[in-house]
Amino acid sequence: MDNKPIDRQVLPFRRRWHVIAEVDLAPLLADHAAVRRMCRSVEALADRLADVPGPEERYAVADQIERCIRDHVTITSAFLERMFAGQDLAFGGGLLTRILLDQIADGVHAEDVIEALRVDVLDPGSVETLGYMLRCLFDSCRRALDFEELALLSLGGPRLSRDAREALEHVLDTSAAGAAA
Repeated sequence: MDNKPIDRQVLPFRRRWHVIAEVDLAPLLADHAAVRRMCRSVEALADRLADVPGPEERYAVADQIERCIRDHVTITSAFLERMFAGQDLAFGGGLLTRILLDQIADGVHAEDVIEALRVDVLDPGSVETLGYMLRCLFDSCRRALDFEELALLSLGGPRLSRDAREALEHVLDTSAAGAAA
């Protein structure tokens, strides 16, 4: 009997590489839905600013903005870390950096909006400026969410399960339809 040693090959092992299933996306997509609801609230308030909404309504929207932006940064950061940390992404590093920079910009803008909303008496002369600030916030947040979802489609590539890909595509389709309405 010929005892020939087994020819061993070293197989490449990618740390933390796994299929991204719909269940992995669920917390992120739920967060995106919450941010989109916040955007609708902000837009509705901007539309009613001429009627000078009371402090209770403005404070409630300010609280919603603060909570949503804080949660969004936490959830998105955790998701991206869990899915893409330690990977050599050919062009993905730039996409992830863009997501981070968008979050920083939206966070700073949100702080300004929150401060402007939390005044006891809304100065009639500042209503137009506040309306502009509100519209910039919800527009920027919506675009950032769309970018994050498109980036996930791109970065996830073959790692996305069919259901995960369909969930991302559905969210993008419905957000585009909602923005066009």
